[in-house]
Amino acid sequence: MIATPLTLSEFLNRIYAIQRPLAVETLRQYQVSVALFERWSGGPVPLADLDELAVSEWLRDLALTRSPATCRSKRTQIVALWRAAADDGLCDPPRRRIRSVRVPWTPPVAWTYDEVRLLVAAAETIPRWHSCGLRRAAWWSLAIRVAWDTALRWGDMIALRVDQIGMDGTIAIAQSKTGRQWIGRLSPSTLSFARETITHRPRGVLLPWRGSHETFAAQFAAIVRRAGVRAGTWKWLRRGSATDAELAEPGAGARQLGHRPGSRIAELSYLDPLILGRVGRRPREIG
Repeated sequence: MIATPLTLSEFLNRIYAIQRPLAVETLRQYQVSVALFERWSGGPVPLADLDELAVSEWLRDLALTRSPATCRSKRTQIVALWRAAADDGLCDPPRRRIRSVRVPWTPPVAWTYDEVRLLVAAAETIPRWHSCGLRRAAWWSLAIRVAWDTALRWGDMIALRVDQIGMDGTIAIAQSKTGRQWIGRLSPSTLSFARETITHRPRGVLLPWRGSHETFAAQFAAIVRRAGVRAGTWKWLRRGSATDAELAEPGAGARQLGHRPGSRIAELSYLDPLILGRVGRRPREIG
């Protein structure tokens, strides 16, 4: 019996995702990249048929409808899978140049402290119940407060367990994306609010989310519209948190993000230069 050649999508789901501790959202992004490439190719792509020119042509066509940042991310993921398959002896590694993607730098944009207060106020007015048993108003209000206090990535936030929060609000976790330790703290007002919700609805995970990331984004977008603030995404909270910490102490923004000291990524991708106007005050809690 002749074995069927392993395809790129099969390698991702049956080997790559099992060998590596990928976060759920990271795996989903890889699956999206492979689906886009295989759809462009007209069907499943056997590993042995991977071709540098074909990947470059796909990236050229993808650039017609997607942003440079998205194209670069998709390129990185396809090439990572290709190299991993080659390391496993399943195909030859890429040997020729693959089209690069230049992403022009744009200043990071974040919500201000006052805008986040409006987001919390808007969240407190939304109706119906969350699947964990809390009112959606309480769930979303707590989520925004935790995001502002910690600047945690979305995946780390919805996986945060109650037993990972100390009596004084200290949190110490391993970041799912980098594996590096991150230590932060909930403000007194957020900690008090969290305790109230846990008393009302005991649970092991502070902010359980059973829906998709798209559903989360859509519900949050509705809160943003209700608040009347500038249109933005959940990432604007992470940026705003880091920027506010940076206002209090230079270098604190990178620590808030879980980046290494002196990392340029915080400055280039997270700290809003229009908000950074003064230093020497304490980070503010929502209250």
